[in-house]
Amino acid sequence: MNRKLVLFIFFFLTSSCIISQSTFIPPEPVYANETYWYADDLTSVSHAVDIFYVYPTLGTAFKDSQGHEMIYTDVSKTDERLAAIGNQRFNKEIYAGDDFNFFSPYYRQITMTVYVDSPNDYRLKEKSQIPVNDIATAFQYYLNNINRGRPFILLGHSQGSSVLLELLKNHPNPVDFNNMIAAYLIGWQITEEELSAYPERLKPAQNADDTGVIILYNSLTTIEAKSPRINQSVVCINPLNWKTDATPADKSAHMGIVRYNKAKAAYDTIPYFTGAYIQDHYLICPDVDPAGVYQESLKDLFPLGNLHFMDSWLYAVNLKLNMLNRTKKFLNP
Repeated sequence: MNRKLVLFIFFFLTSSCIISQSTFIPPEPVYANETYWYADDLTSVSHAVDIFYVYPTLGTAFKDSQGHEMIYTDVSKTDERLAAIGNQRFNKEIYAGDDFNFFSPYYRQITMTVYVDSPNDYRLKEKSQIPVNDIATAFQYYLNNINRGRPFILLGHSQGSSVLLELLKNHPNPVDFNNMIAAYLIGWQITEEELSAYPERLKPAQNADDTGVIILYNSLTTIEAKSPRINQSVVCINPLNWKTDATPADKSAHMGIVRYNKAKAAYDTIPYFTGAYIQDHYLICPDVDPAGVYQESLKDLFPLGNLHFMDSWLYAVNLKLNMLNRTKKFLNP
């Protein structure tokens, strides 16, 4: 064999090993340990229905002590769990409130660095397998040890929705979802290929009270503001009028955006914030100022006009009322 070719192959293989070795894989969460759940007491149950919530990309550490970029958050570390707590608390207080039990596992999610550096990375699915496996393990533990046969709602946003989608597609026992009231997979996408491949597992919602279905939407101020990572969805429902066509809903249908007010240490609820209509399977919100959630550092992933960062609370009151509505229908068919 040509000596130069041998040296090239050796260099390539050696470099690949170095890259592989420099990718830190954090320790796997042990979900029998309450450290890896938002709630301290997993046996504290006071309601007939649960919410199983998976939070979006919230990790803080982008490099390890050697300066290597972090692919996954290390939730064995207190700081990384604390980074998720504010989001978990908001979702517990706004969506679970006095109506649902709330369970939310910590997981080794992909860091924002991965999405920013390679938004179209063909290996993203491979990299996502660790968070997908963590949530699959957490959900199985939840079913076996926490749920005790109660109906449940799946709730996620962004990366949290993406791993819940994989759970719906690949969970080994689909009968376990017979007790699922609905899955709110906010800020993610379902493609035509996925719908065709999983017709019995992925059932998009068609109205305000069907059950066993997926509620999904992505909010924009203009259709041109789609994210390159979330630009193939063929599923969308309008959370203001619960239509899947282009029927517009005006501001009067908006029951309230909910935001935390640091100065008051309380939540502000602002009704009639925006109208919305569906265009090309995306939700257009013409009354929202996109500058309020725009981040210059993430402009390639979420351009001006993309409302991804407010998707989970922009329609908070409508969503909570809808959860109650679907729950009532599920419990009293």
